[in-house]
Amino acid sequence: MTRLKQPYDSLFALLALCAMLVSSMRGSATHLVGGELTYEYVGQNAQGQNEFEIHCFIYRDCSSNNSNGTDFDFTAAVGVYQGSNLIQVASGTLNPALVTDVIPENPNNCAFLPEDLCVQRAEYIINVSLPVSQQAYTLVHQRCCRSPAILNLTIPEDQGFSLVTSIPGNTSSNFVNSSPSFNELPQAFACSNYPFSIDNSAVDLDGDSLSYAISPIYLGGTPFQPVPNPPTGPPFSQVNWSPGYAAQAPLGPGSGLVMNPVTGVLSGTPTTNGKFALGIVVTEWRNGQQIGSILRDFTMDIVVCNILSPGYDLPDPCSGLTIDFEQFGNPSDAYLWDFGANETSEDESTDAEPQYTYEEPGIYDVSLFFETGSCSDSLFFELVVHEPWNTNFEVTDLVCSEGGWLGQLMLDDSNWTNYIIWDWSFGSNSDPDAASNSTPDEILFAAGSDVTVQLESSAFTCIQTSTFDVVLPDLPFANFEIDYEPCSGLQASFVNLSPDTGPFSWDFGGGSGSSNNEINPSFTYPAFGTYDVVLTAGAGTDCADSQSLEISLFPEFPFDSVYTVQPLAQCDETGFVLLEHSGVGADELMWDFPGVIATSDLTAQVNFPGVGLYFGTLTLFNAACDITVVYDIEADIPQPLTGVSYEIPNVISPNNDGRNDSFSPVLVDGSNNVYSALDPGDFVFYDLNIYNRWGNPVFESSQGGRAWRPSENVLEGTYYVTLSARHVCDELPFQYVGELSVVR
Repeated sequence: MTRLKQPYDSLFALLALCAMLVSSMRGSATHLVGGELTYEYVGQNAQGQNEFEIHCFIYRDCSSNNSNGTDFDFTAAVGVYQGSNLIQVASGTLNPALVTDVIPENPNNCAFLPEDLCVQRAEYIINVSLPVSQQAYTLVHQRCCRSPAILNLTIPEDQGFSLVTSIPGNTSSNFVNSSPSFNELPQAFACSNYPFSIDNSAVDLDGDSLSYAISPIYLGGTPFQPVPNPPTGPPFSQVNWSPGYAAQAPLGPGSGLVMNPVTGVLSGTPTTNGKFALGIVVTEWRNGQQIGSILRDFTMDIVVCNILSPGYDLPDPCSGLTIDFEQFGNPSDAYLWDFGANETSEDESTDAEPQYTYEEPGIYDVSLFFETGSCSDSLFFELVVHEPWNTNFEVTDLVCSEGGWLGQLMLDDSNWTNYIIWDWSFGSNSDPDAASNSTPDEILFAAGSDVTVQLESSAFTCIQTSTFDVVLPDLPFANFEIDYEPCSGLQASFVNLSPDTGPFSWDFGGGSGSSNNEINPSFTYPAFGTYDVVLTAGAGTDCADSQSLEISLFPEFPFDSVYTVQPLAQCDETGFVLLEHSGVGADELMWDFPGVIATSDLTAQVNFPGVGLYFGTLTLFNAACDITVVYDIEADIPQPLTGVSYEIPNVISPNNDGRNDSFSPVLVDGSNNVYSALDPGDFVFYDLNIYNRWGNPVFESSQGGRAWRPSENVLEGTYYVTLSARHVCDELPFQYVGELSVVR
């Protein structure tokens, strides 16, 4: 039996209200439990301005939980905005005569709220005069902070509130408006697990239509600025909700919280005790157009109440058509049951513990009216009525098919009703992998690991789940390893680790003609490289299985290394060297110039300490071959480059004898040495042109050091050279105009 969790336990508990005043250096107040902002149109003054009387209502906790006895603020400020522009700030002073106690209403004569529940409301009256404007005004009052005991906000003691309403723009000279005002003080207390209905209706002096809704609530003020003056204007940010809560679900899931949009009655059945912040918005409509709204931001305490009602144990859902109502506490003097089966007296009873048999499965709403002395109330039960049904099943007669196992599904569903719906899950790799409201005769399970088949069936709110573990026999299993040395040539041998699961088919990845059906074959590859080898076990059957391995073949010496040790030219400096490896075959490398650098980078720029010859090593490692090779290398550091000079040849003989076959300006350093380390890219500009005797260009280059090698079509004779260049190490450009003789 399942004990029904109703709001009828006889244990009495006091509400633990945790709204305390935090008297800290930040000056924030955590005794506040909400407020609302309304206004009333008074008339026009002599200057033609509209005058409004603003009512700022603030609620505070006045119970013993307000341990510091924190009272209301002496004044309250209201900011008036148009858009994000502040128009004015007005303040009102607290009138002690307008402080009102919010008297908690007893939810029912059989339910009793705990003692020491106290909420007070203060009213600040503020008068403002505003110019007639077609743009709406926004009124806002802000205060921080909320009670740290609030459950549905994250760090509530750091969150304040913004009370907001709006004055619509004047669309005509006779268009004026007063906001709605609430008829009742907010009822801030409700019993847990007990239904409530709270009146949040309002009245509108202008006769505008009103609608009601649960509303977001907004931040305002901070612990470091608890009383903003002026209050900040729109847009306003929502509060930060705790996980599981939201503006439209401030009491959490399962509370059934709803707002009647017409009557303004807020109702629900909360299940969690504690403090909860929430908002109610009243929207006013005129001629079918929305013209304004007011917001009630307040805190509701869900408390444990003493309930004088009988308690009942109800059967589990879907445990049969016959229901026994067994009482476990709080007997009453009189009972009247309605079992919800029909509209006649045949489904009624006056017994304390009745029994009733339903004719049809279904969900029935059962009511009980009871009387105990002066206490009378009604209880409501929801019964899910249905006979239990069989969900046990098996998968039998496994047969190998299409590379998997075909199984028969056996289920006795003879006692199932038309109310039952169900879903099968046969595993993601099965065919079919799922089914709904039908039962396949057979399922094809993919080869591999065992499969758990699941059946989930439901009728109304009842859910039954059954599983069956399908143990799949072993299928042909392809498993092999490669017997070879990766750097020993082109031949490899293959060892079959499942020799009893044939027949076999090998594909060595060598292209056409590379297949083999031996158990442990050898194969000679046509070239070095990487190949995918595939073994198929059970080849040609419905249960074939394949495995793929990769083989990499290298020559005995796998390195094809190209590397560079190149000094780099620097103006007035030296010692910069480029180290670069561009070869293949090296999985790891190491540059090592003792005392200078040790690095595994493919490319590195190193600063050697001075001019001279430095000796080092380049170490290469190939992981597949497990081979390490060490190259001796050296870096010849030249003298610092202080400038660049140019030697311009005046005769060349392009006869392919390897001597003087091409023309190129020679770059030399300040010591008149040809500077081989000079980077042609280190020129601010470089413009070399060669013309024939008729002034037609035959060669041009913007890259320093690039040579002109005349083709066979270039005739002997005199040519003219112009060179304009500036190296980065030179302050002045180099200019040259001269003749060049081509001699065959």
